[in-house]
Amino acid sequence: MKELAMEHQRPKILLVDDRSENLFALEQTLKPLNASLTRAMSGEEALSQVLRQQFALILMDVQMPGMDGFEAVSLMRDYDDTKNVPVIFVTAISKERQFVEQGYESGAVDYLFKPIAPGVLLSKVKVFLELEKQRIELEEAVQENKQMAAHNETVLDCIIEGIISFNSHGIIDWANPTALRLLGMTLPQLAKSKLFDLFHLDQNQPPIQWDDFTQTNESGSHAQIRNCDYLLKRPDHTTFPVEFSMSGFTESIQDGGVFSFQDITERKWAEDELIRLAQEDSLTQLPNRALFHEFLRVSLQERVRDNGNLALLMLDMDDFKRVNDTLGHDVGDKLLQSVSARLEECLRQGDLVARLGGDEFGIILPVIRKSDDAGRVANKVLESFKKPHQLGSYTLTVGASIGITTFPEGGRDIKELVKSADTAMYHAKGTGRNNFQFFSREMQERVLAKDTLEKELIIALKERQFESHYQPKIASNGDLTGYEALVRWQHPTRGMVFPGDFIELVEETGLVVELGKQMLEMACAQNKKWIDKGIVAENTTVAVNVSVRQLSEKSLVKTIQDVLKHTKLPPECLEVEITEYTMMNDVEHAIVVLTQLRDLGVKIAIDDFGTGYSSLTYLSKLPLNTLKVDQYFVNGIGEDPGDESIVKATINLAHSLNLQVTAEGVETDEQRKFLIANKVNYLQGYFFSKPQSSSNLERWIIDQNFSNIPQTPVV
Repeated sequence: MKELAMEHQRPKILLVDDRSENLFALEQTLKPLNASLTRAMSGEEALSQVLRQQFALILMDVQMPGMDGFEAVSLMRDYDDTKNVPVIFVTAISKERQFVEQGYESGAVDYLFKPIAPGVLLSKVKVFLELEKQRIELEEAVQENKQMAAHNETVLDCIIEGIISFNSHGIIDWANPTALRLLGMTLPQLAKSKLFDLFHLDQNQPPIQWDDFTQTNESGSHAQIRNCDYLLKRPDHTTFPVEFSMSGFTESIQDGGVFSFQDITERKWAEDELIRLAQEDSLTQLPNRALFHEFLRVSLQERVRDNGNLALLMLDMDDFKRVNDTLGHDVGDKLLQSVSARLEECLRQGDLVARLGGDEFGIILPVIRKSDDAGRVANKVLESFKKPHQLGSYTLTVGASIGITTFPEGGRDIKELVKSADTAMYHAKGTGRNNFQFFSREMQERVLAKDTLEKELIIALKERQFESHYQPKIASNGDLTGYEALVRWQHPTRGMVFPGDFIELVEETGLVVELGKQMLEMACAQNKKWIDKGIVAENTTVAVNVSVRQLSEKSLVKTIQDVLKHTKLPPECLEVEITEYTMMNDVEHAIVVLTQLRDLGVKIAIDDFGTGYSSLTYLSKLPLNTLKVDQYFVNGIGEDPGDESIVKATINLAHSLNLQVTAEGVETDEQRKFLIANKVNYLQGYFFSKPQSSSNLERWIIDQNFSNIPQTPVV
């Protein structure tokens, strides 16, 4: 294959002579040229060869039988494919002028006379071979240019960018199919028009000049401009956004050049959509937190400039979590959408309402004359909330707590205003909900105090400033059966701080998880110590309260396991107390966690029974050991027959469910006797002992002679 390719590339020479010895002599002479040599022994044969293949040169004998050389060459000149093949006559006939002229007239390019000097022949043939080489190269270059031009035309036809060329006067002289399609024009329509006439300009925009786009490069020329976004127009007056650039044919686009552009309609739409999604709440289609803050920022700047006022309202729906928990998130989502629509109806044009997250909304009144304007909007919102929401088969009525702050009274920047509005909103929740409150400096002082307390609580947990005090639990037969661990804060400067002063904040901030763990560790370790010392019986239990936040923690069961293992306290000597509210926050989850604890051997008690919303169905499903009657009803014994009836019913209910009963808040002997008579199992309260430190309770146990007394639960 390689040899055939090389053979194809060698120049071809046709040798024509009626004598074979002459042909052989020519072949030997031309051998150094590495050319492809073909023989022909007559004019007819020579003519046949040139019609079949292309030769770089023909060495033609003149005098041959039949068709001589003159005649053969003359016939070659009659054909387009052969008329330009160079012919050198080789002859032994007369050198007279008439014969030479006849040779040139027939089409010869040169004349050689026999005998031929080899050097002369080689020299002349080399010249013609070089000319043939140049001819071939020229033809290849021309063909390559044609192919490149066709390729470029195809590329320009297929390219997604519109391409337009223009002259030094800005007149369009050519455009590719993409440009014509995007502009909705034909080339005759587009040609001869001015490039800048394609641009769509607003009334306020000045005419476009070259200098509007030209940028100077390092050499000081203006051959290329930067990418620009503009609108182009079509004959039907529609417009579309483009990104374009221009390149000059020379150093300046003013000398003419190429204008390339791309339709960016879809990109612009995508960008606008991304901006919208970034600024819009997907559920309610209200502005989101990002747009809320941007609108507030701009509004603040304007009020600073004109020395005006604005109002910010923070709104939180009341008991929204209960809707989600009881009816499901689908209903909750529909409620949020309905509320959002009503909020928009309550506002003026130019005001903004945004969903900030969950059931929290923010309202910006960018211009107000006085604070009463914000109060009227808040009243309007609360009135709209009184109307029930029809959500499929559900009819719901919800309230809202609203906090209001104004600029500049409530703060001079976004952070201060949002914080003061939040403060007012939480104050509204704390004052009965479904109302609005204006921010005041007194509120701010309470917030600061709260922030200070939170910081101190973090330090207290780190430094283990919390202590466990214990209130004994007495069996109906008078035996000590256990005690409840109650948290106290030994503050380094304030002294002893009781739970009422900090427990709500501990719950709110989530610090209760760490506090609960520390209390669990202290209580279990202390109970194990007393058991080992023989201060109390081996089956004495210590009760530890578990909050909503603790119960929701996935690690609660493992934490209790680890503490029991570390302190070596038997699981049956630990009792976990939960309130009705804690349990009802997520009953199904509570059942799972409490079942796991009971499987460990830990006892379970429900505290404050009768004050919550517990269902008897759930009560029967819960893995409980003990039910604690709230002290509110115990206090009524001897004074309120209704309370006495409730206590009796609660005891009977618990026993019917095979639960033991603890009455807390026992303060009088009358109460004690009533409870024992009605078969309560355990009693707890000031009648027996207040909560005491571990050292004081230990002395109390010894003084009461409770140590090592066998304990039998009363059923």
